[in-house]
Amino acid sequence: MHPKQLENVFSMSSKERYEHFLIKVCDWEEVWVLSNTAENLLTICPDGGVEYLPVWPHDEYAKAFSKLSYSEYSPSKIDIYDFVQKHLFELDKNQLKIGVLPNLDTTVWIIEPSDLRLDLEGELEQHE
Repeated sequence: MHPKQLENVFSMSSKERYEHFLIKVCDWEEVWVLSNTAENLLTICPDGGVEYLPVWPHDEYAKAFSKLSYSEYSPSKIDIYDFVQKHLFELDKNQLKIGVLPNLDTTVWIIEPSDLRLDLEGELEQHE
């Protein structure tokens, strides 16, 4: 991925990045998270904020984000269908939100897993 493309996407509003995420993860059929060597996924809970799992449509976004202060984490790929059918249910059960494509300023679109699942299912139907 060209650095200019990363910069362009990260400069979008949170809502625009969310829409970009939906299209790209359905095109590429994968979701990227950050995990450490113990296979623990990175979750973020800003001061007094909502705890969320950050997700990206491509490993380059996740790599750039990890350089901020999460260098012990590296990108891990999840198949889109596993993410929709398994992971989102688990996250919902554990009351963990999803932070979609946070940028380098850590502005992020926070969404309930059940709402993201509905949006992804709708987008996946359009790709069939």
